[in-house]
Amino acid sequence: MREVEGRTVALPDGRRLGYYEFGDPAGLPCVYSPGWPASGLLGGVYDETARAAGVRWLSVDKPGCGASDFDPRRSLARYAADLACLADHLGLARFAAVGESGGGPHALAMAHALPDRLTSTILLAAIGPGHESQVRQGMRGGNRWLFLLAQHAPWLLRLQLGGLSRLVRDPAGARRFEQSMLRRASPADRAALHGVDTGWLAGAAAGALRDGGRAAAQELVMIARPWGFALSEITAPVLAWHGDQDTNVPLPVARRLADTLPDCTLRVIQGQAHGVGLVVRDEVMAAIRAAG
Repeated sequence: MREVEGRTVALPDGRRLGYYEFGDPAGLPCVYSPGWPASGLLGGVYDETARAAGVRWLSVDKPGCGASDFDPRRSLARYAADLACLADHLGLARFAAVGESGGGPHALAMAHALPDRLTSTILLAAIGPGHESQVRQGMRGGNRWLFLLAQHAPWLLRLQLGGLSRLVRDPAGARRFEQSMLRRASPADRAALHGVDTGWLAGAAAGALRDGGRAAAQELVMIARPWGFALSEITAPVLAWHGDQDTNVPLPVARRLADTLPDCTLRVIQGQAHGVGLVVRDEVMAAIRAAG
């Protein structure tokens, strides 16, 4: 994983929002909300593809991750407001929004709050409203357990994430985390990660858990409860990619999103799982350019 400079912008309430710039600095702007638990460093896996496509890939540290300050009043609506401030700071009148996995709700919050500023909204293996029981159907056991903790025992979730935080903040532990992640990945996801520097994933996890798991626990609790807006209220067009073998976020979740959003095109990728974003990254960049 190469060194990349993190940047911050001051928000009206005094908090800082961190972000990283990948891709083409002069390209079409796109704000990327990474999955859970991950800091904006995760955007590094899309760096080369974005640069080749002429896309400016702005990867965000969600509140409490990386260089972003913790937000005690955190909500998806407040995240959308934070991103509007980032866009203003960078002089972006319009931009694309991409949300991957747990970043999907964040991108949808932007589509709900900022429809006139988005050129496109793209979801990659995105989770749906976590309070709906169907979200957990077909989900692998570990993820289902985390969602249940988020809904019923947040303190226990925080305790579990604290152990993971201590692991990934240690260099040797971070390497063990990478190796464990690859061992537990499905064959489709291992193939998707082929040729990808997995140091980005470990670095992103360490950034997301830098505070001992407090912000990561807060985020999953937020996703696992009602989001504060209805999917039916999002009028902006949404384009979603999802793997039919995904057990982190099962395909019925994507179909539910597509059926509920007023204008959503779902592209199901056969034989792919949760790493579908890496598989279709060229198509994603092409869609951003077409919309921009």
